[in-house]
Amino acid sequence: MNLKTFKISLPKTWQETSRMGGESQVNIRVSHINPLSKIDEKRFQDQVTYKGDVSTTRLAVQTTARGMRPMKESYNMMKNLITQGIMPPDMMNMGKLDEMWKGLTEVSGGERTGDSDVANDIDIIQYPDEETAWQALKNKGLMQTQGLDVPMPGNITIPGMPKNMTMSDLFQSDLMKNFIPKDKLGYFSKMQLVIKGAQQQMPGIKQNLEKKGVKYGEGKYLGCKTVYMTSPNQTPPPEAQSASSSKADNLGLGMGGKGVDAFEKRGGHIAHLDPLPKFKEPYSATNTMYLGILYKNFVINGSLLWGIAQMPSGDTPCYSLNQTKELTTTEVIDGKSFTGTVIVPLPSTFAKEGYLNKEEVEKIYKDIISKLK
Repeated sequence: MNLKTFKISLPKTWQETSRMGGESQVNIRVSHINPLSKIDEKRFQDQVTYKGDVSTTRLAVQTTARGMRPMKESYNMMKNLITQGIMPPDMMNMGKLDEMWKGLTEVSGGERTGDSDVANDIDIIQYPDEETAWQALKNKGLMQTQGLDVPMPGNITIPGMPKNMTMSDLFQSDLMKNFIPKDKLGYFSKMQLVIKGAQQQMPGIKQNLEKKGVKYGEGKYLGCKTVYMTSPNQTPPPEAQSASSSKADNLGLGMGGKGVDAFEKRGGHIAHLDPLPKFKEPYSATNTMYLGILYKNFVINGSLLWGIAQMPSGDTPCYSLNQTKELTTTEVIDGKSFTGTVIVPLPSTFAKEGYLNKEEVEKIYKDIISKLK
């Protein structure tokens, strides 16, 4: 199968920003488009208009508490600080900012779009057979505590080398010098010393990881064999929350509960938001990182896969960025009646709004698996 022309079907909230590789190995960089990037900046502030005794209040878009903002927002914020003279020129100027922005968005292998909040890699490698592919994947876990003292994928045998040679045996043997150009032998000798030094440190690294509770294992994920790493979850189990008990309400952001009082004090209107449904996120006492998955003779890994287990569920409640309802209010102030319309967002979920979520990323990998032959 030619991976150079391999196509993946991405959800509408994702886009491919770059790729590199050849027929047997490809790196595909993808970015998640933050839905906030599609919202008018004015919508992040309450908007009140008056016509006689009638007022219309459109509540500000309430963003979720987690996740990064679109990259472009950070750039614009820094740009404003520079142009207004708030940022000292010796710390940052437009030349430095534009150079930094170019590095974040255009450098080969690290590209991402300004409207994205996450950019990650998907790596696919094709091996001669499934056995070789599985050993290569298992080595990703073994190397964390054994360095290069791991089996050679493919049961390779070389005359003059041990039958069960490891990658460390091969790289530290004089036999390798026969395959190295003469002008590179000095560099290769230095590399051998680095490998030897690294191998000597592995027992200490293994002991340190064991103290921290880090473990490596093999299992199944998305119906495929996988190698994973687990570590203790330092975060306590979350409590089920609704809008009336969320942190946002305590900050008086007009999201219901205590925020109702804060909104009433600052604007004279009451925000009658529907409470978000109680939702208890799946919780595990351990964090899991999938180092890669095996499908036939293909190994799929990369930074997008590594963080998938910790991503929020698409069922996580939030308020909609676009769907609203209108409420009519009547207030009497100093004997005068005032009528108003309050436009408030409706309850929704991460998946419906286009926020980054686990199920959507899993869908990307299921599509990849279905297309590999």
